[in-house]
Amino acid sequence: MQSASDPAHQRDLRAQTETEKDDALNAALNTEVANAVIKGLSYFGAGPVVESLVYILELEHSVDLNSLANNLDALRAALQKMFGGAAYVIEGKIAESLAKQLGVDPDGKILDGLVVILRERLEKSIPAEKKV
Repeated sequence: MQSASDPAHQRDLRAQTETEKDDALNAALNTEVANAVIKGLSYFGAGPVVESLVYILELEHSVDLNSLANNLDALRAALQKMFGGAAYVIEGKIAESLAKQLGVDPDGKILDGLVVILRERLEKSIPAEKKV
């Protein structure tokens, strides 16, 4: 059995804490992006449109709504399939929604950049590693 002062034990605890922090960051990030997607799609029919998007994401890309922050290309592909050449308009509404959630000016901001801003803010807000 390892003691609390054992360096290997302390490394294990730090690694566990970092993993928990990463999990919390990813969960919060994906929740915020999913909310922005739902809000952005609400301009175009809400329920049925979201259901169709979720269906395409899960069936064709093995991505669920709560893992979009790490799968923006899958989101774009699903939007392209649903809306064709107008997909960029939908993505713009999603970006606008995320910018509003972040309290930043959406002018000229793309979805990828907004996700980076969100990630940076969440990294600052999630408690730092606990001292062992």
